[in-house]
Amino acid sequence: MDLLEYGELAVKHALKLGADEAEAFLTRGREIDAKAEANELKLATSHAKDGIGIRVFSNRALGFASVNSLNEQEIKEAVQAAVSLSRASPEDRYNLLPDPQPVEGISGLHDGQSEELGLDDAISKIEEMLSAARDHDPRVTVDSAVFNATIGRRAIVNSRGIKAEEQGSLLSYFIMGMARDGEEVSSFNYGFDATRKVSELNVRKTALDFARSVVASLGARKGESFVGTVILSPSAVLEFMIQPVLWALNANNVQKGMSRWAGMIDKEVVSPALTIEDNGRLEGGVGSESFDREGLPHAHSKLIEDGILRTYLHNSYTAGKDGRRSTGHASGGTRTVPGIGPTNLLIKPGETGKDDLIGGVKRGILITRFSGVPEPVSGDISGSVKGGFLIEEGKLTQPLVETMISGNLFELLAKVSGLSSETEHIETLVSPHIRIEDVSITGG
Repeated sequence: MDLLEYGELAVKHALKLGADEAEAFLTRGREIDAKAEANELKLATSHAKDGIGIRVFSNRALGFASVNSLNEQEIKEAVQAAVSLSRASPEDRYNLLPDPQPVEGISGLHDGQSEELGLDDAISKIEEMLSAARDHDPRVTVDSAVFNATIGRRAIVNSRGIKAEEQGSLLSYFIMGMARDGEEVSSFNYGFDATRKVSELNVRKTALDFARSVVASLGARKGESFVGTVILSPSAVLEFMIQPVLWALNANNVQKGMSRWAGMIDKEVVSPALTIEDNGRLEGGVGSESFDREGLPHAHSKLIEDGILRTYLHNSYTAGKDGRRSTGHASGGTRTVPGIGPTNLLIKPGETGKDDLIGGVKRGILITRFSGVPEPVSGDISGSVKGGFLIEEGKLTQPLVETMISGNLFELLAKVSGLSSETEHIETLVSPHIRIEDVSITGG
């Protein structure tokens, strides 16, 4: 049977056993991994990624079960477990499955050439990353490197008439390490990229960019303490601000009183320089899919527009509580009930080139890697600059180490003074460099 047939089997069996509503989310495919550690290839594996997650409601009570196979008997047993759990669970009047909405396909999610990839190809890409980094400079040490290819199909069926399926391929690679010159060790750094197409693979560039960055940070010294300007690279944007921003935008956190931005729709929450969008229909995007974990269409949504909060991220459950429609942000896989998450997060760039953004700073730092996630509810932050440079009179000077950043993230986001015109893709984030004023910087 194909995926939709397995899904229909599960839903029909759940209704037969007495469930009021039922949903089946399914995957079928394969995953190839190759990994390196300490400059050497360590492991290469290939395995199936088949599975089904069954969610049922009985008298508005939830039951969920999953199984990592597409075997008819095992599916029926999982359905039985989900129905039994629903009968022992508490009622919740917002436990309802969504009705169907039109879903349009997205081009560029699957590359037929990816079907031909095997373990030898994954190993070759790892070896290419290792050689590119090490050949650039023998002082480079690769702590770890990973190449992953995930190819397959996903589908969803529910008892209200939702039925959707699509095919996808995702090729991602990662390299992390440092440079060492005698007793001197650089800042730890990493490189990452991902694509849907085999023809767009460029592991050598990612490895070379990584190698150049760690060599450039040799000679890092402790900085001085001052209040000044900070420029976040796209990687630092991901590490510094994205998690607490997404926490504050998550409707579940809002409804539980755990979001800094509760009750702030159509009010200014950050600097007017910031516009943040989520586009689940970005052609070829790493986070793109035509439908979410509940089978509802993804969209292109403005979350924050010129500093003003426009919407929270909703799945069907939180949308029902607020008396509105889901924003199409149900997330997750076959092993969990739907959560809430973004797709492709886009920060609108500015009109100033990166070099000019740096050139306008009299005294500050450029952060290329940051360690220390802000407390998501309060936004309080105290973390370490793991990679960065002192900026003096508009020029990058000394590489920095043991430098701390402290303050409150939400207050700092009100002090954004500029964004670069260039952007970079970091995982599912597309971001420019972001300049923030009046930041407390503490030297070691």
